Amino acid sequence: MDRLLKALNEQAHNLTIEQSDALPKVKLGLIATLYFNEGYSLKKKNKIDECFAKFYEEFESQLKTMIYRRRKKLTKDNFTKARENILQTDPDDQFSWFIGSSGSPDEADSYSMSMLNSFEVHGDKKRSFIKIVLPWTYLNEENGVERFQDWITYLCDQIGAEHGYAGLSSILPYDYHSYMPTEYELAQRYPGLQVDSMPHSSARELLGYIKGVNWFTIVENDLIERLGGESTIRKSFSGRVDINILSYKKGLIVRAGEWPELGSSEEYLPAAYVAANNIFKPLRIPVPDQLHSYSPYGNCFEKESTDKWYARFDRNDDITTPSRIESNQSCTKEGYWFTPAKPNSRKYFKLGELMPKIDNSDWGDTLWYWSGED
Repeated sequence: MDRLLKALNEQAHNLTIEQSDALPKVKLGLIATLYFNEGYSLKKKNKIDECFAKFYEEFESQLKTMIYRRRKKLTKDNFTKARENILQTDPDDQFSWFIGSSGSPDEADSYSMSMLNSFEVHGDKKRSFIKIVLPWTYLNEENGVERFQDWITYLCDQIGAEHGYAGLSSILPYDYHSYMPTEYELAQRYPGLQVDSMPHSSARELLGYIKGVNWFTIVENDLIERLGGESTIRKSFSGRVDINILSYKKGLIVRAGEWPELGSSEEYLPAAYVAANNIFKPLRIPVPDQLHSYSPYGNCFEKESTDKWYARFDRNDDITTPSRIESNQSCTKEGYWFTPAKPNSRKYFKLGELMPKIDNSDWGDTLWYWSGED
């Protein structure tokens, strides 16, 4: 098992919160949240319908609940009726739709799909969103990463995503308000966790801006052009084997690392996340609203802590990683290093060990880069 995946398996139990009824109130999960326009149009409603139908088909055995207008047990009949009703809604009828694996509004879902559309009257001044939740253990399954990546690409293409993010997150119950303090506390400890209990709250401020980066960062071509275009993005990441750039119909999907990382506010930040942030930071919301509303149950994100959370990856590469090392020079920090001069080159080096030269490489001189862990 890969070292990063093994570490995630060891840490995951620290992110599950249960109470006296033994129901998981907060749990670690995988999410993908995408923002798009014209959610009021029949064309987009048909695409949303196809997304829900696909999710239902693949995970039907796990799904128990549907919320459309009211909470009810999920059955084939009421799922079909909801699909028919949504396609008949007026362009100025806002609606939300949710299917999930939890049988209680106070239990965190392992599997879910949710969305909220916009009004036609708002035109291009508000965004719709669609979100999926999968258990983090999906990564342990055969081809789990590739299947999760396929879901992200599919959703991006279906709804014409303008931007979005995917990675690890604290999953709260559908009635999430009393559990926001737990999300807040965990996000202080683990910078890799996406704070996403209120994806609907950013619908206006995400016009022309992104929420930030995570394991996967989705950005459409119009936004990419503001950074100099696709070729500039690819060139910016050309020296990093831990960054993978994928394409969807409207833009790019940047994957930061082979596996998602939790990181640690006291020890380290995921180096690939920092690298992605350094490129996409100019697109981030300049003055974000609070991540949480007020809660009487404990500390939540207010203005100052929200600003700090958005800026958590704002580090120069040389702050989180030692300077690059040329071949035949001594290793300056014990741990894992990689070189773009050789595929799958990630290797553990001891302090003072000479960094090898890769002969007959198209990259020319061999440069070694810190992999972000020791």
